[in-house]
Amino acid sequence: MADGEQLLWLVLPEQGYVGSTVAGRTLVPHSPLSEAVSSNVDTSDWPLPSELVTSGRYLNDEWADDPSIMWWVFADSAERDAIRFGDHLSAVPGEAFLALSSSRLAVIVEQGKLGARQAEQRDETSTGWFGKVRSAAAQVQQAAEGIAALKDAKQPHSCVEVPVSRVAAVNFAPLGRSIPRAPFLRIDFVDGSVLFARHYQAEAHAPKSSGGR
Repeated sequence: MADGEQLLWLVLPEQGYVGSTVAGRTLVPHSPLSEAVSSNVDTSDWPLPSELVTSGRYLNDEWADDPSIMWWVFADSAERDAIRFGDHLSAVPGEAFLALSSSRLAVIVEQGKLGARQAEQRDETSTGWFGKVRSAAAQVQQAAEGIAALKDAKQPHSCVEVPVSRVAAVNFAPLGRSIPRAPFLRIDFVDGSVLFARHYQAEAHAPKSSGGR
C-alpha cells in the first residue's frame, strides 16, 4: 500500500452468487459482461438462487432474502463501475475479497486462483495492499468463529480497483422482508451504479467508509 494509505474494511470471501440488474434486465447468476480476470476456480456446485429470483419476479429488494445471493449490482449499462466489480466477483466465485482503503476500493484474489497470464503480473503494490488485507483478516478471524485462516494467502492480485473519488457513498442497507433483515453494504459509485455486498459487519463498517473520502 502507498505511504499513509489505511485499510478501512474488507469483506472476506463467501460462498454465494452475484446477481445483476443492468438496464432493467436481471441476470442471476451474473456472468461477466466485460473482460474479467482469467480464473482457474472451478464452477461452483452451490444451490442456485430460487426461481423467483432468477426469473426476476421478485418485488423490490426481495432478492436479498435468498441466502445464495451475496452480491448484487445495479447499473444503466454494462460499462459502469459496479458492473466491472460484479464481473470480477463472479469470475472467482467464493475467492474474492472486497476491500476499501483511504485511497481505493478493490477486488483482490490470490494469484493461485488466476490463469497463468495474470499470475505472472504480480507487483509490489498489490503485495503490500494484500498484506494489509491479510493482517486485518487475521484480526477478524480471532473475533469471528468459523472464518477460514488467511495466514497462507500469498501472491495477491488486484482484479479491479477504483480511486475513492469514484465512490459517492457507502451505507448500511438492511434489505429484504425477513426478520431480521439481511445486512448489506451499499456502495454507490459516482457514475450512478450500485454494488450491494452481504456482510454481517455491514452496520459497523459503513461509518468507517467516510475515512476514504
